[in-house]
This record gives sequence, structure tokens and C-alpha cells, in this order.
Amino acid sequence: MKKIYAFALLTATLPMLASCGSVVGALVPPQEITNPAGLTGVTLAPSDELQVESVRGTINYSTSTSNPPASFDDFKFPDNIPFNIRPHGLSFNTGFASATVTGLCSAPQSINVTLKSVIITVKDAVNSASIMQTPTLVLKLTRTAVGVGTASYSIESNKLTLSADASTSDAVISILTTGGKNDASFQATISADQNSLAGCRLSFTLGNTTATLSNFS
Repeated sequence: MKKIYAFALLTATLPMLASCGSVVGALVPPQEITNPAGLTGVTLAPSDELQVESVRGTINYSTSTSNPPASFDDFKFPDNIPFNIRPHGLSFNTGFASATVTGLCSAPQSINVTLKSVIITVKDAVNSASIMQTPTLVLKLTRTAVGVGTASYSIESNKLTLSADASTSDAVISILTTGGKNDASFQATISADQNSLAGCRLSFTLGNTTATLSNFS
């Protein structure tokens, strides 16, 4: 996993601020980490067929059960962060690159899929922490290819950001920076607006995933 890029700040004024970490922390801008939880490019697979009552289902992925397993190492803070200042704010940012419908159903030209709930969980050998939100984000799917028992879709309105409160941010950051090997999972409940999808499976591939660290002190 890539390390956080070094901070390019706090030069001549550092000696004057050494006694006040909160002041120094306030000068640190939000920092972005690339693919912090090994979720970039993964496929969120359906746990079962979409149900006819509400065309509703769940999609999920876990590094611990992927084939092969995709557990990942801790990332390290760069040595030149002053006075052991650490972030206490965290948000995960991702997008949905594409979708696939499989099964013996009619794959419509367009589908609106609502994310009803999303949970990202990270864990190491001892601890786990989860970021849970109900974004009600609507993904607009357009069919790009169709075959026997399968259809591919492009996605609009596909950006998703999950923000954690301070205590959850601290727990997640601690897991991702200490304790050795980590695993992450992504689970969402979805609802589609096309009844013709009942009995089929709908999977999504994530695009780039980053984390933004903020609230340094």
C-alpha cells in the first residue's frame, strides 16, 4: 500500500509553535491516501437474487474472503509530521465504475439503483471498526452490452463519500496504522426501480477509493 505523501508545510515557524500542537495541527491541510482499505477495483457481489417485492438486495465484498485473500499491511505516517500530530477526522471516497446484471431476466436499457445503506468495516487481529451511513444515493445505470444471461452497464451519479465521527475516525485510523495485517469489507443494501430484474443478480465494480484525513492535532 502506498504511504501518505509527505507534508510540504510548517518550515520557518515550527520552532515557535513546538509548545502548541493544536495550533500546529490546525495548519495541516486534509491529506488524501490512495486505496487505504484495498477496495479500489473490487467487485461488490450480490448475496442473493433481487427480490420481486421491492427489487431489493445486498451487495458485498471482503478482503478476507476474496479469492485469493487480499489482506493488506498497515500504512505508516511519514517521519516528518511534527510533534506526533495525528488526524482525528476520516472520510472514505469512492465511485462505482460499472455494473453487471446476471441471470435469466430481462435486462432493461436503464436502471435507477438507490443505495439504502452502506457499511465499510476494517479490522486487524484484535480490533474492528465500522463506518455506517444511509446515503440514499441514486445510481443511474445505462446498458452498454448484452449477452446470454448477462448485461453490462455504465453508471452516472456514482460518487460516494462516507464520513466518520471523531471516535470512529480514531478507531479506524488506529487499525489501519497499527496491529499488523488488516482486512476490509464493503456492504450495501440496494433497491432497483425495475421489476423485471427480480430473480437476477446485480453486481458493481468500485472505481478509485481514497481516504481523506483531517482535523489534525
